[in-house]
Amino acid sequence: MTALVCFVLLLSLVSGSHAWRCQEGPTLNRATQIDASKGQVFASNVYNQNFFLNGVYWTYLHGPQRMKHITTGDTGTWGVSTKNQLYKMIGGNFTRVPGLSLSQVDAGGDGFLVGSTGSRAYCLRTAYARVFKGAGSVSWSVLSSYSLKYYSCGLYGCWGVDTIGRVFHTRSVNPNSCSQTGWQVVSSGSLKMKMVEAASNGLVFGLSTDGKVYLRAGVNAGRTHGTFWSNIPMGVAMRHLSYDLGRLWVVSNAGNIMFCMH
Repeated sequence: MTALVCFVLLLSLVSGSHAWRCQEGPTLNRATQIDASKGQVFASNVYNQNFFLNGVYWTYLHGPQRMKHITTGDTGTWGVSTKNQLYKMIGGNFTRVPGLSLSQVDAGGDGFLVGSTGSRAYCLRTAYARVFKGAGSVSWSVLSSYSLKYYSCGLYGCWGVDTIGRVFHTRSVNPNSCSQTGWQVVSSGSLKMKMVEAASNGLVFGLSTDGKVYLRAGVNAGRTHGTFWSNIPMGVAMRHLSYDLGRLWVVSNAGNIMFCMH
């Protein structure tokens, strides 16, 4: 029995008992990162090759640039290259966006884009994010004074993870000005996160530094930061995740892609 088959069986057992059922996703050799939004799924592998999901098959994105991180959402599809340069997909090709160097970017906000340099978070307001077509410059706004290395926005505000694994939340970000409502720490102590992903339907997932997957319980319009982190057993350590249209996509440390449904 192969390691991947054992992995699938183990996930079915441990996740099924907690109302999450997981199965093997479309095969992509040595995947590292995945992002899903509005029915689209993009992924990257250890070679920084980029793909999008076409039915049940991954289709290679041809072009001179290779992205280590891709995100898709309301403002389009964006990527960060191996040189930390930002690109936007225009006409099926990644086009360089001049200016700020980023290590991670997220297009989940309502008309705006956020990104991190690895230590500082920035916001690109609607006037630039939506209309950029490959010409001209863009102007970024500092989004937080905290040292945020990973950033994600969804239905109930934005979430960030700082360089020591603490999780922060702001209830809303103004897409026209990038002003926010203020930040609060929602997770600290022994649980350290390396990323948090906020979905368009309000669900929020976290991935700890030791590869465990969590769902943020109690997130709603009245309590946008939720109440506590609930572990979703995966059996093996994960390196990345994303959620869209009822599917939680996860990438294991071994580079296998799975999707789980509640």
